[in-house]
Amino acid sequence: MKKIILLSVLFLSQMIFAQFPVWINSFDTPADLQGWTFYDTNGNGNGWTQGQNIYHNGTSLAYGTSGVLRHSINLVPTGNATGFAGENDWIVSPEIDLTNAGGTITLAGYIGRQRSSHASVSRDLYIFVSTFQKPVPGLADFQQLADAQSGNGATYRFSASNNLPSDLTQFAESLVNISAFAGKKIYIGLWSNRVSSGGAPNSQNINIDEMAIYASVLGTKEVKKGKALSKIIENPVSSSLQIKLDAALRENNTTINIYNMGGQQIFKTKYSKNINVSEFPAGTYIVELSDAMISERLKFIKK
Repeated sequence: MKKIILLSVLFLSQMIFAQFPVWINSFDTPADLQGWTFYDTNGNGNGWTQGQNIYHNGTSLAYGTSGVLRHSINLVPTGNATGFAGENDWIVSPEIDLTNAGGTITLAGYIGRQRSSHASVSRDLYIFVSTFQKPVPGLADFQQLADAQSGNGATYRFSASNNLPSDLTQFAESLVNISAFAGKKIYIGLWSNRVSSGGAPNSQNINIDEMAIYASVLGTKEVKKGKALSKIIENPVSSSLQIKLDAALRENNTTINIYNMGGQQIFKTKYSKNINVSEFPAGTYIVELSDAMISERLKFIKK
């Protein structure tokens, strides 16, 4: 179980329950970085990696037990690496599809520091919008974004400097409003460097326990009168997902797509009143119902 310290328990509890998860990455295993692109620009073998969180145990750096995304020298926690002071490394996410996301869109990061002396822990975020002319960004595109913001720091930043837990194995939640990207397909770039950007901190010594995107609205084509909705009869679900279909949806033409919380489609079938999900791992899923004219999305929990 991840240890998370909330910045504002009241505010977050209201916000999270009012929003739908669009994309989540827990960084628990190396497989969680499949599709991410790494750039070790000075070629010294250091860079972003998935692994156990690093923290100072009072005597030396040690590994914790949480799976995280972190920037790590290749000899941590037992030594030093040449060129660490001049690091200039990037990691870029795979495409994140926000075309169905609207309203308030929040990027949440669960971050921790590696030493108690790190009073300021932040990470600049650079967001590239996919376009027809340039659907997939390269390193130069993110470097250009960083250069354009030189002197002011990044427009977006994970920062929890005033709320960092004293226990270095725990994490604080940092929220970034990315509502400007509603309806877009985006890529997120994280930069690790020792270059000051307008005096803004860009600390390398950071553990990112999890990243997630929430939206207050999941856009679908409007159903008649805007009120007729399909329903999941029993939720949480044990083995059979039972859906009472909206009368506005054409039963014979309706398809079912099920997505995990990482946004990956894991199941597709024609509509039926009972869908076998007994082999699904326990967790939260999004089921999308569509007859090509009307689409709806519902959330269910597999127990």
